[in-house]
Amino acid sequence: MFGVSRSGLDEAFAALERLQGNLPQKALADALNHTANTARINLRAEMLSVFDRPTPFTLNSIRILHAKGSRLEAALWVKDEKDGASKGFAPEDWVKPNVFGGERELKKSETMLRAKGILPNGRFIVPGKGARLDQYGNMSRGHMTQILSGLSAYSLSGSSHNATDSKRSARKGHAQAFYVAKRGKTPIGIMERRGENAVMVLAFVKQPQYRKRFDFSRVVSETSEREFETHLNKAIIGALEGRL
Repeated sequence: MFGVSRSGLDEAFAALERLQGNLPQKALADALNHTANTARINLRAEMLSVFDRPTPFTLNSIRILHAKGSRLEAALWVKDEKDGASKGFAPEDWVKPNVFGGERELKKSETMLRAKGILPNGRFIVPGKGARLDQYGNMSRGHMTQILSGLSAYSLSGSSHNATDSKRSARKGHAQAFYVAKRGKTPIGIMERRGENAVMVLAFVKQPQYRKRFDFSRVVSETSEREFETHLNKAIIGALEGRL
């Protein structure tokens, strides 16, 4: 939620209070909503500035609770619902650490690898030199599925992705391609061997720590200070002209 102050807006609020009936509430709600919409645009631009190749799913994750005459509040937040496109995460799960700093959440693939006893407790995965990445710099979903399948770690309910003894599965070669690399007795990552070449596709690391780099509150506050008066004046004019 963002707030506005009457400081420096005496003339605009005086004009607002001269409106009749419920027009003051309608005009104020209209101004709040237009300001919130502008803030959402500015937050998206900030994401493009501070994140490395953010996905459309992330860029479109800002939500608005619009004000109305009976509730003169508008709020912005990052989507906190999970759906099929989010790989078991809500956008809030990876945006929030960039707002406040802190530890990264456990990924579903990491949960599967831990359940299989492959990924040690306290360790997390990052793409290795041989990882196939998508256009946004993230691990390719197809490559991750191959890794989990080859290690028989794919454990989603109803899944049939794990490698088997069938001829079709053998032709893919995933069960033979992927194995755990160790330094002494300590697992350090997942290797992929195809032919004579072996390369690390997943490295096991300490829990990643995010620094604060997406200043959500600053963007919203600055937008409110800069834009609200303009939107309020437009709303008052719209009310006087019968357009609200």
